[in-house]
Amino acid sequence: MKKIYLDTTVSKVAKVTLFDGEKRIDEKIGNSPLVAIDYLVKKHRLNLSTLEFEMKAGPGSFTGLRVGAAIVNTINWLRGKKKRIFPTYN
Repeated sequence: MKKIYLDTTVSKVAKVTLFDGEKRIDEKIGNSPLVAIDYLVKKHRLNLSTLEFEMKAGPGSFTGLRVGAAIVNTINWLRGKKKRIFPTYN
């Protein structure tokens, strides 16, 4: 199963990685996590409904973690998935 892993622990930097199982396929680093997700989905011609979404839950930038959690939780909620991410702050 392919998954998108979102890392927003560093302030103003979003690292989005595409995995197929445990194998890293591609990665996009930029300012906007949504633009990076869109880039990878279009580049690899993926369907959002078949992807799993996860994120690094912390520690890291307070705002970055909240933004990442909001994105992943919203995408999972829209897709009817029960998985929720709760950031940790240390």
